[in-house]
Amino acid sequence: MGQVRRDAIINTVITYSGVGLGYLNKGLLFPILLLPEQVGLANVVMLIVGFFGQLSNLGTGMILMRFLPFMRGRDEGYSGILLFAIGLLLGGIGLVSLLLLIFNQPILGYFSDRSPLLIDYSFWIIPLGVSSAFFSLFEHYLRAISKNLVAVMLQDLVLRIAVFLSLIIFYMGWFTFDQFIIIFLSLHFIPGLLLFLYLIWLKRFYVSFSYLNIRKRLRTYMISYGLVVYFNSFGRNVILMADTLMLSAIAGLKEVGVFTTMVFLSNALFVPYVSLIRISAPLVPQYWKKRELKALASIYRKVSSTGYFVTFFLFSVVWFNIDLALSYLPKAYADGKAIFLLLMIGRMFDALGGLNGDILLTSKKYRIEIWLTLPLLFLVFILNSLLIPDFGGVGAAFVTCLIYAMYNLMRLSINLFYFRLWPFDNAFLKMFTLSIVMFFAGVLSLKMIDHYVLKLLLGILMPVIFFAFPVYLFRWVPDISLFMDQALAKLKKA
Repeated sequence: MGQVRRDAIINTVITYSGVGLGYLNKGLLFPILLLPEQVGLANVVMLIVGFFGQLSNLGTGMILMRFLPFMRGRDEGYSGILLFAIGLLLGGIGLVSLLLLIFNQPILGYFSDRSPLLIDYSFWIIPLGVSSAFFSLFEHYLRAISKNLVAVMLQDLVLRIAVFLSLIIFYMGWFTFDQFIIIFLSLHFIPGLLLFLYLIWLKRFYVSFSYLNIRKRLRTYMISYGLVVYFNSFGRNVILMADTLMLSAIAGLKEVGVFTTMVFLSNALFVPYVSLIRISAPLVPQYWKKRELKALASIYRKVSSTGYFVTFFLFSVVWFNIDLALSYLPKAYADGKAIFLLLMIGRMFDALGGLNGDILLTSKKYRIEIWLTLPLLFLVFILNSLLIPDFGGVGAAFVTCLIYAMYNLMRLSINLFYFRLWPFDNAFLKMFTLSIVMFFAGVLSLKMIDHYVLKLLLGILMPVIFFAFPVYLFRWVPDISLFMDQALAKLKKA
């Protein structure tokens, strides 16, 4: 896992550079410079755009990830699998665009009462959705050929620098809000365009029909696999986006502004896990292809333990200082504390699951994913309909947390039952137990301290001394301990 660890570290450094800007953008400047309903507008439009991209992809990203290892080599254009995927994607874009145009009025009518601002910018959805769909396709293709970093840099760094500059200019009074939102939306075309140019520069943009050499039987299987993954991905994305969309329709864009800001803060703490998954996931189909179940079991354990360790450590540092973090935001964001807690509990269930979804989706039992998704799809709409009217964003966050927990527990059980793969060992259980004890002890201890500076210092030091240091010392997460050994060795040489 050495290469995975190195790539994940570089990936994380790039992403966290963007997260710093992202925090300035969505964590501070958006709430300070814009009204909560304006924050909600910007976030909901981009959420719908992302949903359009997911809805139109027909599983092409996972087709590339799953089947590229089986294609002929680079000199033969990987049998033209990129051209095949682009053809499927264009068909999906055409179908979704047509449906959106046909059902335009009833869809927009759902949001008209509580979120009228959304109607004024709805025409951006299709062109931005097309850009989002192609960016996702190119990103998956690059991941499949082990070129991970540029897509991360464009999405997490370049785009956020551009958004930051537009916010500064808006603050200086050079733009009205309407002009700012147009510039903000236009900037989201940049990553897809630059990723396309990067592929051409790499000479990996194999779209000539002369490369297309996929056997009919395999092509049929790829389409079948893609559609199963697509419908499962569609359901999963509906589940993950339902909270924000239903909030905007039931509670309004002001509530969405608070909720999506907390979503951003929770996502920022999830960056190392996402980086680890981006690097590790392409290895899963290779292990299946070679039937290397021991290697698959090993990376499954390592990703879960490393992902949970980093996610919990960052969460505990932020939670111990959450009141300070929220004090910089307008009073409208005071309810964000409970929302953030629930979202992060759900995220930690995701970190515990690690590669469980990638293992299942690239196995012969991939169709089971649909039967996991369908009941949760109904459950998320029912629970949000019941809880959002009374509890607003807190109700939506509770539903999200519950769905994350159920999804990952079911996947863990299925991987254990069918493949005898289980990501937890005794060392992990010791780390997990320590994390729970340290967290509650820290919460109780900090409640008894009123001194501002002392509370801040203890909130940072307690997770380091009573969680991270024992985990490193007893080597409960080997990759973390090895990384720390290497870092300390370099410091001694410096």
